[in-house]
Amino acid sequence: MATKRTRKPQKSGSVKGPRGQQMAPVPSTLTSKGFRVKGFGALPEGFNPLTATPRQLAANRLPRRPDTRTEPGLAQLWERVVGRTRLWIAPEFEHHENITHGPMRQGGTGRAKRAKAAQRLVSNATSSNWSGAAVFAPTNKPYRFVGGQWTVPSPNAPSDGSFFASEWVGIDGWNSSDVLQAGTETQITKILFITAKQVYAWWEWFPAGEVKISNLPVSPGDVMYCLICADSTTHATVSFSNQSTGVGTRFDITAPSRTALTGNVAEWIVERPTVNGSIANLTDYAACYFDECITGGSLNIDNLAAASLITMTGAGNADLSEPVKENDSVLKVNWRKAN
Repeated sequence: MATKRTRKPQKSGSVKGPRGQQMAPVPSTLTSKGFRVKGFGALPEGFNPLTATPRQLAANRLPRRPDTRTEPGLAQLWERVVGRTRLWIAPEFEHHENITHGPMRQGGTGRAKRAKAAQRLVSNATSSNWSGAAVFAPTNKPYRFVGGQWTVPSPNAPSDGSFFASEWVGIDGWNSSDVLQAGTETQITKILFITAKQVYAWWEWFPAGEVKISNLPVSPGDVMYCLICADSTTHATVSFSNQSTGVGTRFDITAPSRTALTGNVAEWIVERPTVNGSIANLTDYAACYFDECITGGSLNIDNLAAASLITMTGAGNADLSEPVKENDSVLKVNWRKAN
């Protein structure tokens, strides 16, 4: 059977922002928790991000252009991602309070270790909900951005039932009670000969619950790029770009009081979320590749070189999802079992 939602997704009317830009509809169930979200739509007519000034990029909430001399690799990535995004749309949101993602839960094998502030590598970590890679920030140099791209997997059901997998990039969540994450969801429900699939983009600043971006088209096989930039511990800009369709969206999030980032760790993760209070069975996603994995702060930029790999475990400590670091920028995560 399809997973029953405990609350109908909430929407509210859109409003006009500065310079007449269309603002994203923000569900009342989200604003009632203290979150403020501001979406941004199409770029001004004739605006070219590739030739815009830093001030113009900032005014339109686009990521800064890296210096081609001091950051040549980042500059090439920026030009490729921005150049392929031909249409920017104002996001529309649905708040799924019954689906939560959230911090890493330690696995049952006891192999997970708690990372100290100065310890940047933790090997053989296990988790009951996360699988992928995490990089710990240097002491007193918190991470303020994380980016990466992945090919959206096709969801398969290993048996009858409902299955969920979330592919995302994020900041915090290991040794911290918060996490800001954004990515794609690949769900499937199978009953005998009937199969229903859902694939969509989402974000969450724990503990708000999942927020679906309902008007950003996403399909299995699409290459998605996501960048999260936090300019303070309570404010961040999230940018999505479907590199296969050329459609992107971006929005600002301001967290309520008592919700703040520490910047201690950044991640590239396949997760099985919690649905209606119980951890979900993991979608058979076969394999998910993350590449262009990068994170950093004002004084440092890191990739997967010092990454800690996380294996997802389930019943009987069985491995459900296993990561393999292909190189310092590419991560492969392999499905093994559903639960």
